[in-house]
Amino acid sequence: MPIRGKLEGGFEAKSSADKFWGALRNWYTFFPEAFPSVYKAVEVVEGDGKAVGSVFRVSISEDSPFAKSIREKIEAVDDVKRTLILDVAGIDGNVFHIYKKYVLHVSVTPKGDGSVVKVAVEYENPTVKDPEPTEFIDVEVQGFQDLDAYLQNK
Repeated sequence: MPIRGKLEGGFEAKSSADKFWGALRNWYTFFPEAFPSVYKAVEVVEGDGKAVGSVFRVSISEDSPFAKSIREKIEAVDDVKRTLILDVAGIDGNVFHIYKKYVLHVSVTPKGDGSVVKVAVEYENPTVKDPEPTEFIDVEVQGFQDLDAYLQNK
């Protein structure tokens, strides 16, 4: 019997919502530049990289304990509400192969001069024996905190 769930996290970013959202909407070009030790390359393989249905092939550093490459697809995006949903399907590597479903939700809301970034991971485990991906929500939130720090120094 599969196990389905959703893990949530977030933080208050120092970057304005517009600045953070701008980087997030251009993540496929921005992340390899900002985090070259993690992202070896991101290639748009379908679509324009902005619209629903766009598909990306992401090459991750060999040092990553989680995955070596990822196929991501934009499931939903709303530039007015600053929300993005990515289906992180087709994952090669160590840990991710056990999840039947892994969908990343990100929202950015203005708050004063900064913003509130909310992150959620929706997942499905094939069996009850498979672990809940609790460490992945922490990794996702930390990645966005690193993005905020990078934007502050840019």
